[in-house]
Amino acid sequence: MQLAILTAVLAAIAAAESGGGPVVGVAWRLFVVGSATLIAPLAALVGTQRLTRIGSAEDSDDAFWRLQTAVVGLWLGTVALMLLVAQWPRIVRGNWQLAGWPLVDELAILAPVIAPLILVWAVLYRVERAAQVASYRARNIPPPPPRMASYVWLQIRHQLAMVLLPPLVIVGLIEVLLSLRIMPANVDAAWWFILPLIGMMLVLMPFAVRRIWHTSSLTENPLREILDGVCLGRKCRVRDILIWHTDHTLANAAVVGMSRHLRYLLLTDLLVNRLNDRELAAVARHELAHLRRWHLPLRMAVLLVPVVWWLAVKHAWPMVDAPLESLLAAAGVDGKRWLVLLLPLGMVAYALVAVGRFSRFLEHDADLDACHDDQGRLDPTCADDFCSALTTLCGSGRESRLSQWLHPAVVERVKFLRMATLDPDCAAAFRWRFPIAATVIIALYVAAAAVALLG
Repeated sequence: MQLAILTAVLAAIAAAESGGGPVVGVAWRLFVVGSATLIAPLAALVGTQRLTRIGSAEDSDDAFWRLQTAVVGLWLGTVALMLLVAQWPRIVRGNWQLAGWPLVDELAILAPVIAPLILVWAVLYRVERAAQVASYRARNIPPPPPRMASYVWLQIRHQLAMVLLPPLVIVGLIEVLLSLRIMPANVDAAWWFILPLIGMMLVLMPFAVRRIWHTSSLTENPLREILDGVCLGRKCRVRDILIWHTDHTLANAAVVGMSRHLRYLLLTDLLVNRLNDRELAAVARHELAHLRRWHLPLRMAVLLVPVVWWLAVKHAWPMVDAPLESLLAAAGVDGKRWLVLLLPLGMVAYALVAVGRFSRFLEHDADLDACHDDQGRLDPTCADDFCSALTTLCGSGRESRLSQWLHPAVVERVKFLRMATLDPDCAAAFRWRFPIAATVIIALYVAAAAVALLG
């Protein structure tokens, strides 16, 4: 879901920057925008009506994932319709003259892009509520009262805020600095100027996460002692261990922050309720492995490889995009506008293929590290605890394709860990792939610097 949101947001912002003056036929274009806003929510409403007639829980889960995937795809199609056919960004900037106000035009352009998503969450709450009631009744616990507004607000904070706010902050900073003439007006120079500000945002991200998501400190109890011991044994201190309150709708864990003074380990409320202490310790070892093995900066480095290379090539050959614009113009297409849109879409395709594959490799590496004891020895007991946690959380059923973008399927992860436990040489051979991958990434950045300096 977050990749789809990022795709739509980047495409909308890129379309806003593509230029172009006022358009004619504003009335029918606004009708297209308004109609497109309702297509995905109406499709979700029809889909949920069909889901209520499915009796099997497993079939219902599969149907829900298919419905969610179809609705997200339909939503992305309507976003393309608004941006390319209705020319919504040109109406906002050209016809309504909102471009002179920092972030006002971007927020207006994003409004019909994001509104359908919020309506979809409101519609899908019916299915989520039915699953929640069934889960509580299976444990002979009275279900909590329905709270659709709380559910939608949770989705906005979890799915939308962390994807939407960073690009808006970056664009806002650029526009403010440009208006104050602190930063050069050249776009390529502006991006290099803004990189330190982006780095500062990444450093301060843990504070934002703690406040945007509903969290509270884990109280002093036996579980807290166990998790503190895991952090100490892994030589990976954290500022605090937080319970991430999701109204028991999400079973997940995360670690944010590079410095121990700005680092948090987060466990959702549903995760804590479902797993025992040993399984939670195994999950904590997995999350801390992402820090110990430098997965977070490596993943960010892989994500930014095409951006850095594009900036290096543009610095060395400023007119490199002219042939592409001419090629599109020869096909009867506005080359500049389509090129601005194709760049973020290309980034998304790169994220799907390259970043997704590298992230799945890092997940296997973190899984393997979670199965080692504090002395670095492969421990079958640790492996059993982590495999038990995985199967408890995800079960043995079929997983959606969307969930396997950054994480391998649970069946694959458990199979890999069982094989590594039985054959330590296999585990050692896999770990050798990690420094090779890191060396390749560093070499790509060195080569990009050489192109920028020598080109």
